[in-house]
Amino acid sequence: MPRTAAADRAGGDRFANTQRGYLAGMTGSVPRRLVTFWQGIVTSPVLGLNGWVAFNLPRTVTALGAALLLGLVAVHVYEFATEPRLPRYFVVYAAVLTAGCLIATVAMVVGLKPVVPQIGWYLGSLVCLAFLGVYLFSRAIRLPGLEALTGRWDLAPGTFAMTFAAGFIAVHATVLSGINVAYPQRQQWYD
Repeated sequence: MPRTAAADRAGGDRFANTQRGYLAGMTGSVPRRLVTFWQGIVTSPVLGLNGWVAFNLPRTVTALGAALLLGLVAVHVYEFATEPRLPRYFVVYAAVLTAGCLIATVAMVVGLKPVVPQIGWYLGSLVCLAFLGVYLFSRAIRLPGLEALTGRWDLAPGTFAMTFAAGFIAVHATVLSGINVAYPQRQQWYD
């Protein structure tokens, strides 16, 4: 049924006259809602311990984050050293993961501008989330060349890598919630 200009003016389809369309109009609000939702979680009084606990150790927190990312890299280097024949797609995945961890670590530690360490923290969290997703997927679904890993949760390298990735995400969550600060920021405490 064709739409008329009068029906459009009456508010029947408010996106009909735009060139963007309905879905394009919705995509602008979805990320904003997700960001608002995420900020609500991270800045919640419960996660921030209601402001009663805070630490002013920016270099220590940054060193801990860098060590956790380098631990994730070390586990993958160990896998390369001990496994003789790994599938090519796993080698590419591990190389991309390693590069992401190293770039995030350098950005966190060497940040020449204040925004660079923040980008490093977010990149590190993104890499760790991607690792956790792929790790869980590889344990649930049989992957070619890695059939022996399906359903195996008792392998030490995987457990270490999960611990490093989850630890980094947890430390980043404490930075976002205000419990910790990361280089180059400082707590603005005045006594």
